[in-house]
Amino acid sequence: MLQQCLKIFRFSFAANTPSLATPWSLKPFKTEVSVPIIRFHDAQPSGQSITLDQEIFNQPIRRDLVQRLVRYTDLYDKKVTKATLALRDAAASGAKNHPQKKTGRARQGHRQRPGRNKGIKAHGRKIRSLRIDLPRKVRLQAYKVGLTAALIEGKFTVIDTEKLNEGKTKHLVQLMKGFESFTQPLLIVTSVDPDDLFLRASRNLDSLETCTVKEFNIIKILKFKSILITKEAILQLTESLKQRKLALLGDNKIIKKKYSEYPIEEYDPTKPLDLKFKVLREYLEDFEKLKQEGQLDKFIQDMPKTKKVGRINTINHH
Repeated sequence: MLQQCLKIFRFSFAANTPSLATPWSLKPFKTEVSVPIIRFHDAQPSGQSITLDQEIFNQPIRRDLVQRLVRYTDLYDKKVTKATLALRDAAASGAKNHPQKKTGRARQGHRQRPGRNKGIKAHGRKIRSLRIDLPRKVRLQAYKVGLTAALIEGKFTVIDTEKLNEGKTKHLVQLMKGFESFTQPLLIVTSVDPDDLFLRASRNLDSLETCTVKEFNIIKILKFKSILITKEAILQLTESLKQRKLALLGDNKIIKKKYSEYPIEEYDPTKPLDLKFKVLREYLEDFEKLKQEGQLDKFIQDMPKTKKVGRINTINHH
């Protein structure tokens, strides 16, 4: 039943779009594409379908953008970790080889300079990052092109959920028998918060790899020929790409508030002041004590007065 459903679905693809050879300036699909939803527990059609967003899954096939994104992703975390010694790091004495003059020999500087025996390498390699720059708009567009191409090739299969009743590997193996006709290994893309039992059960399977929407990138799209993606993951992917964001939904999402959104308490003169520093609290206690004893005016009169003379303040003591 599953194979018949997918054959009908791929036949509708063939009627909708001829192949990946569509000119780069044209969108491959002429109408909206609805993908059937497959039940994960028995690998049978659920009778439901999901309509994919045309802004994401119907983009002109630009192979050049995909190549630039693959190169950007591949070099993102790569570094040159080995470096040659610099002159300041070479182990050698700081003494001069011989006097500068009156020896008849050429002038010599550092003993480990480039060109000498056991000297350092001139212009040697240094520790550096191999990361290259790529504009965010180009990365977004290339990601959408990769999703469109994977949809045309029939890589995507939408499942209802990945949740399991028990976190046993043998239970997951029984469920995956319905997907044996798919090209192995399989990739299952889950939502940002995957099921813990599913992660525990899929940990020891070599023919299965899992990732969240946040970890789903262009490398995984090109690597795997069969991708199972949950309905919730499709919705989260569509929402995040519509907001023109590459950092997908997750726990590390930081929402910055404007200054006007922070609550500001108004000053209430009837409430006692709650001062943070000890010195200010002591000043407040002395002020209240002088006020109760009626000596506040006398204390103010006895305070030293300042007198401005040009730019210098002088204090007059009574």
